[in-house]
Amino acid sequence: MTERHMTWLFFDVGGTLLNEDRLFAYQEELILTLLNEAGCEVTEREFASAIRSARKYYLPRYASHLIYVFTEKYELYEEISKKYERITNRLSFKQYSDLVEPMPEIKDICLELKSSFRLGLIGNQPGMARKKLEREGLLDMFEVHALSAEMGMRKPDLRFYLGALAMAQCAPSEAAMIGDRLDNDIYPARTLGLTTVRLKTGPYRHQPVLSPEYLPHYTVNNTRELGALLTNSDDFVSLSTGAEFVW
Repeated sequence: MTERHMTWLFFDVGGTLLNEDRLFAYQEELILTLLNEAGCEVTEREFASAIRSARKYYLPRYASHLIYVFTEKYELYEEISKKYERITNRLSFKQYSDLVEPMPEIKDICLELKSSFRLGLIGNQPGMARKKLEREGLLDMFEVHALSAEMGMRKPDLRFYLGALAMAQCAPSEAAMIGDRLDNDIYPARTLGLTTVRLKTGPYRHQPVLSPEYLPHYTVNNTRELGALLTNSDDFVSLSTGAEFVW
């Protein structure tokens, strides 16, 4: 197994730096309400099952799936989708900020990592995320800010990652990607040759590894384990091959 020099650490934002559990709950409750108001008669049990399926099978926009699977006519799907988008697009920064919060100890972890690595962001986030990160004292710790609202594309598009690497002037072999999703974080990063770390928290912790291409190099179960791994140079090295190492 070949070890390579690690220079950059790229962090996903939602589920990695910011806890979005309450934001997901708000979005899901809104979708269920809109479906039932439209006469779809969806039970909470049916809805919970659809949520699990959407995450298990790596559906990129699970909100669209949750609406589509319970609407028999495409016209009704479009109507509910537009209502959902109108409401969520009107979410104020205060509402957004109240629904998301920094992951435990993540600020202290990033402060410590800055002494050994250069840090960057690669996240599918709305424009308000930048302001939230700034308010929490996190934004200035990262030299590269690759956010979907500003990049004009979304993960898992490989061009997103290539753009971030270009901004960092960093080779994939010199970088690691830390994220909570196998589909958006682990698969594209590993495809390009980055070392991958899965933070197994939040709603995507139940995503199964469906094929070797989605297998992270490392898996940690909370931010405390993440900090211990990344700050321990004897354990955290860039791996060119090998299976998941549960740290």
